Amino acid sequence: MKYTLLIVLICSSFIDLQAGGPWTKKKGEGYVQFAAYTIPPINRLSINAYRTKFLNRAIFDATGEFYAEYGLTKRFTLYAALPIKFVSSGQIQTVDSSQVTGGSFGPPGEVLDAGTLVDLGNIRLAGKYNFLSKKIHLSAHALISAPTAIQDYNPNTALRTAYPCWGFQPSLSIGYGKEKMYTYLETGMNFRTHDYSHQWLANFEIGWRIGKRAYFAIALDAVLCLPGGADVPNSTAEVQTGLYVNNQNFVAFTLKGIIPVSDYVGLNVSLSGGLWANNVQQGPNIGLGVYYKWQKKNKTTVDS
Repeated sequence: MKYTLLIVLICSSFIDLQAGGPWTKKKGEGYVQFAAYTIPPINRLSINAYRTKFLNRAIFDATGEFYAEYGLTKRFTLYAALPIKFVSSGQIQTVDSSQVTGGSFGPPGEVLDAGTLVDLGNIRLAGKYNFLSKKIHLSAHALISAPTAIQDYNPNTALRTAYPCWGFQPSLSIGYGKEKMYTYLETGMNFRTHDYSHQWLANFEIGWRIGKRAYFAIALDAVLCLPGGADVPNSTAEVQTGLYVNNQNFVAFTLKGIIPVSDYVGLNVSLSGGLWANNVQQGPNIGLGVYYKWQKKNKTTVDS
């Protein structure tokens, strides 16, 4: 029981660890980041409710992602993410029958091939418009994610780097910030094509300034699929990898650190873990990013 609870507490989450909330960039300001995220190899999935599904092979998941924000006006910010994924399935791992207790499931009956796949993830493009910018900030978001994986799905390995569907995600965020802390709440729906279940998403985050410029933050995220939908193209097969299948749900927390090196350059570090999950790998999601930001220089006038 203690072992199971420990695994549940470190369930990885598929969380986008970029800047969120209702705050927009000023016109001409920008932010770019390159980050790497990894879930160490593991042959277990979390299954609702607090159960474990064993796999025949350990699955490794790594992402390198370029993310950018740019202020088109003082109230509207455009942002985008370009992920490149590396996923692999290792050698066969024998599951001892003593590990398969009443709260867990044995591995799939079919043993698929080991393999490696490098491809694009789901490219995302979004906009954020700020309606209210006083003590309380309020913004509307609109995001589109595209099925941008280039290579065809290989049923012999069941490896994927992206959902093979479009996603259209409207959301609202409300937040409050002052010199030494900030907090915000964001919620919305992700409407998906190709028989994938629609999703309700929510994110709450609170952060504090540590020292002169660094910040420490705690985030709580939830993704819940609505009933219905089928995993295409292998809806009749057993879950073999937990990579971009339908009905992936979780409630997860993330610890974040924002560490400026200068006024323009800094580091982002993160560690994500799950409180509850379904069809999600049981392993921590570790992230490290380097960012660069800039402000538009004010024009000066000279009296003639």
